Amino acid sequence: MPRLRALLLAPLCVLTCAPPHVAAERTNVVLVVIDTLRADVAREAHTPNLDRLAADGVAFERAFSHAPMTLPAHTALFSSRLPGESGVTNNGQRVPTDLELWGTWLTDAGWHARAATSLATLWSVTRGSGLDRGFDAWTRGPHEVSSAAAANATLHEHLAGEEPGGGLFLFAHYAEPHEPYAAHEPPDPASATRVTLDGALLATVDAAGDVRLEHSAQLASGPHELVFEAQRPIRLRSCRLEARNEPRPLPALDARDAPRTRVRVAFELEHAGPLELSAWLHDVPRPDELRERYRREVELADRALGELLADLDARGLYDSSLIVFTSDHGEGLGEHGVIGHVRHLFDELLHVPLIVKPAAGDARRALLAEQASALVRHVDVLPTLADLLQLEPPAGARGVSLLKPAPRVLIAETHPPEAPRQLVCLRDEAFKMIHDPAAGSFALYDLARDPLELEDVFATRAAERPTWPAELRHLARPRAQRAGFAAESSGWLRALGYSGE
Repeated sequence: MPRLRALLLAPLCVLTCAPPHVAAERTNVVLVVIDTLRADVAREAHTPNLDRLAADGVAFERAFSHAPMTLPAHTALFSSRLPGESGVTNNGQRVPTDLELWGTWLTDAGWHARAATSLATLWSVTRGSGLDRGFDAWTRGPHEVSSAAAANATLHEHLAGEEPGGGLFLFAHYAEPHEPYAAHEPPDPASATRVTLDGALLATVDAAGDVRLEHSAQLASGPHELVFEAQRPIRLRSCRLEARNEPRPLPALDARDAPRTRVRVAFELEHAGPLELSAWLHDVPRPDELRERYRREVELADRALGELLADLDARGLYDSSLIVFTSDHGEGLGEHGVIGHVRHLFDELLHVPLIVKPAAGDARRALLAEQASALVRHVDVLPTLADLLQLEPPAGARGVSLLKPAPRVLIAETHPPEAPRQLVCLRDEAFKMIHDPAAGSFALYDLARDPLELEDVFATRAAERPTWPAELRHLARPRAQRAGFAAESSGWLRALGYSGE
């Protein structure tokens, strides 16, 4: 085995001071993930609650995800396994049942686990088929993309009755700032959208506010027309038409359609009767306002985090809890021609915030602080918890505890069908190499001189990382697919704009 792969994939040596799955004390564990939060905007935005958490813990300046996609990134975080190894490389897949996760690992050791999730890419199609294994409560938000307020209402219920030292594992997941970058501002006249049915006005809504429209109507048989019209482009993410008297379902909308100022949905009823309309629509920010809209979403998520921390404070749980804060991946805001994520492996999609706050008085905070400027990875988080909780980490954990100084190299990957092509990369303190196996090509970036990754120097400097091309070819090799797609997930994947299979 090449030396680099041995370094990256060797299981972490376990602690000898505690037997497997026995905790010296069941410290409360809180994991907070703000979805799609890139590290640089997290630093630029006004985030007093993140600042408070960082002051009480350790903020890692160079933390990285293993995938620019929600479920693969979360699975790597929850299992300390790389996406290519776990087989979870796309949203909508089942998580293999032999993969040990935070929830199963902690509940086996005596914790009880509860979660509030805000994005459909974390939904489990059937109980235990996803990251929910081990949780006695894994609560979905009410929509494919749900608000932080809805998540906090659930988290408040989960915290009811908890006492310090109670052995709680709480997973708090906020969808903001995942698109649609809802403005959360006073109504914008340019985003006012008229919704008509057969020419009659149903509603005028502010599409900058991420609108959910529900309407009931009594319609005659024959052709009908539903129209959404605005001054600026809007995206109709889903439109469900249910007619009780129809023998077959009405046609569904493909939410990946391009934004338009006028969206027409034509349908025909064979029989007169009641119709139920459910639509999800929003505007599309212009390039010049995109970063500002995204920043406001980040600040909204920080306020939600502050409400959660205040709830922990009020219950006497904040000081005694081990709190981990991170994001699953970043977001392109126009760099490299991309708005969104999934498509490539540049740092704007992989560089994420990471804060670890040990329980108050834990002297090992100083050891964590020694790694604050080092390159660290999501797979390192679970072994770090094992150290802090005095537990043996799950068998096969691939990371290295952040209490231990070690050279670390990031492996990241993105895969079809959601990504247009497979890409794999290696990144260390100085260089990143990206491999496109279909094209047989490599690109190399000198991160010190070119932090925006604009100049490919593979032709002239590949010799500075001579083993990486072979390593990347090995990582990109075809593998037996362990994690199958859940057919039931195709509807919400389309609503979120993903491909699915």
